[in-house]
Amino acid sequence: MKIITDSTADLSRDLYQKYDIGMVPLTIHLGERTWLDFHDIEPDEYYTMLRNSKAFPTTSQPSPQDFIDAFTPFTARGEPVLSIHISSKLSGTYQSAALARSHFPEARVEVVDSLQASLGLGMILLLCAEKASSGASFESVVDFARGLTRRIKTYFSVDSLEYLHRGGRIGKAQAFLGTLMKIKPLLMLVEGEVQPVEKIRTTERLLNRFVELVENEAREGSRLQLSVAESDNGDVATGLLERLMKIPGVSLVHRCKLGGVITSHGGPGTFGISFVKA
Repeated sequence: MKIITDSTADLSRDLYQKYDIGMVPLTIHLGERTWLDFHDIEPDEYYTMLRNSKAFPTTSQPSPQDFIDAFTPFTARGEPVLSIHISSKLSGTYQSAALARSHFPEARVEVVDSLQASLGLGMILLLCAEKASSGASFESVVDFARGLTRRIKTYFSVDSLEYLHRGGRIGKAQAFLGTLMKIKPLLMLVEGEVQPVEKIRTTERLLNRFVELVENEAREGSRLQLSVAESDNGDVATGLLERLMKIPGVSLVHRCKLGGVITSHGGPGTFGISFVKA
């Protein structure tokens, strides 16, 4: 089987290659410049550019034809395709892939709305790829992917809600707007939509809260699989990860840098964690 995703999964090139995952990029627009996410610009370069730009970034989804082109080499030889994408409440990418699916009525192509973004989507992809490589059937991997979409918990924080607000991705965290003088918002993806959790006053307390969330999940003796995402704050992510990995039962799936599309909507300084009970 072939697993395909979009660039908002924020996987490294090494992981795409290791697990043979296909990727269709979204597009980033900043001022007069345009890039294909993941292909044309590296995350660190984009963080600097965004912090120094007076323009506000926008993004655009791939077209159905982009996904038809991605699916065709595999459907043509009878290989099943599992296409897993960013939450449909955050992007129209899933809808483009679903429209492309209708172009292959005789093929085995399944399109899954991850209800996640970035590290949560990446976690689903990596766990599904590992399951597929162990010899699991296409149908069982599809079922596994759909089950993961509601089991994974993703928490994150941003330096400013302005990017989420202006990009139209703020969801129910709209309630936090106007109250964020020196406040660190703790946010969560719920059914694929951004929701507010808590307003926290310092970075130290915010990091402590991330640790508490994982400790509470692991307290029941569960094994937790964890992913961590960072932008231009790798030192913060490293310190947090060191603390999280000391919690009994926690194992790391991957650590990623947020790509251009996700950073365009979260802003520089965004970081987060995803975890799921194994």
